[in-house]
Formats: sequence, structure tokens, C-alpha cells
Amino acid sequence: MGYSSEEMGTRDAILDKFYTLDYLCCKQGIVAEIVVLGGAALLLLMEQMGEQFRPTRDIDVNLISTNNMQALLRQLEKINVDVVGGIMEVPPSEDLRNKESLFELDLDFSAIRVYVPTIELLACCKIFSTREKDLIDLKETPILEKCDTEKLLEMVAEYREYLLNPSNRDLNLYELDNILKEKGIL
Repeated sequence: MGYSSEEMGTRDAILDKFYTLDYLCCKQGIVAEIVVLGGAALLLLMEQMGEQFRPTRDIDVNLISTNNMQALLRQLEKINVDVVGGIMEVPPSEDLRNKESLFELDLDFSAIRVYVPTIELLACCKIFSTREKDLIDLKETPILEKCDTEKLLEMVAEYREYLLNPSNRDLNLYELDNILKEKGIL
């Protein structure tokens, strides 16, 4: 994954990258559909919901479709946007590309369409992670409060069945009940 020294703490800083990508894609005749993931997606969603989220140093995306994969990958590399499809066990990468679990950012792009997963799907990415930073996000940000709890718990139950190593106690999943109780959600 790429690393940018530029910290992106606002919706505008992230969207500037996609406006640049749209311009580059227009020049090259590239058409693409892209899903924003990780901290950038959460920052976009949380700001839209009137909440703050911590700054991020990278933008991770998954690709839905394009008419020229190699050219698109070159353009993404130019603007320091990382393609991360398939590095998570759960949620499965298909769910992160399923348009029923996404909403399109309503922006005036010409060559690209940019989507963000639902807050519940993004929360699941953190719940099924072993990263301390994701656990802190679950505890200290309003991600879980913004989720439809019933929908989130249904997704957690479904994804739990797909785990290759469900006995891995390092998964943030095993802290979820405590976090939900501490936050007064359960």
C-alpha cells in the first residue's frame, strides 16, 4: 500500500483526489466505477452524517469496473490511491462491490463513478479486523452509533460463519458485545 505524507482530514481533501482522477481518466478515455474503503470512506460518510472522523493518510479503493484496467491502475498510482481488493477475509470482496451495499457519491464526475459502502459494511470491516487502530475506532468514534444495530448484528452473524479461523481471539469481533454495551447500544 502506498503512503502519503499528506494527511486528509476532510471530505474536500479526499474528493480533490477523485476530481484529479476524473480529469486524468477523461484525458485517457478511461471509464471506471470505484468503491472508496477504509478511513477515507468513513471520513466521507461520517462528515455526511454530521460527525467527525479521524484524518487518514491513505485512500483505499476497490474496483467495480473499468474499460482499461492497466491505464486506470497507472492513474490511481499517480495520485497515491491504493487498490486493496481481496486483502480482507470478511466481509468478502464481492460484498464491497455489490451495488446494493453501496451508495454513489453525487458529484459531477465525467469519467468515474465513486461509491461508498454502507456504514454497517464499513463497521464490519473494523469488527473482523485484528488491528488495534480499528478497535480504537469502534470504541472511540460514533461508527457503531450510526449503524442500524439490527442490520449490523445480522451482518456480523453472517460474516462470522465465513471466518477461516473463528477461534482467533485477536479479532475485534470478540470485543463487540462489550463495546455495544459500553455505548448503551445493547
